[in-house]
Amino acid sequence: MRRIVEDLIRVDGVIGSLLVGKDGLVVASTLLDEEDAEILGAMSAAVFGEIDKATRRIGVGTLIDSIIDAKDGSILLLESKELILVVITRRGVNLGLVKMEMRRAAKRISEAVPI
Repeated sequence: MRRIVEDLIRVDGVIGSLLVGKDGLVVASTLLDEEDAEILGAMSAAVFGEIDKATRRIGVGTLIDSIIDAKDGSILLLESKELILVVITRRGVNLGLVKMEMRRAAKRISEAVPI
């Protein structure tokens, strides 16, 4: 799993990536600060869960992915099996390319995680 998140930071403009469980526990991370990874993992799982509840509630189905845009960059979330792939980018990154690479990573995760 570590290799999968490491491959994502090779995409231009990606500054970090994590793979977290829906409980917020970090499975793999490229972040140097372990505490930052744990906090981001927990927050990402919580945000993903709340957005998923909202999408189900309004009748558009289960959440597949989400992009959170901020002043200096974005956080992208993508579900793969029972895990959430989290990617942090700089502002101005090609989000389409990042999402494509995240889908490839999700496929690799699905192949590696038997459920």
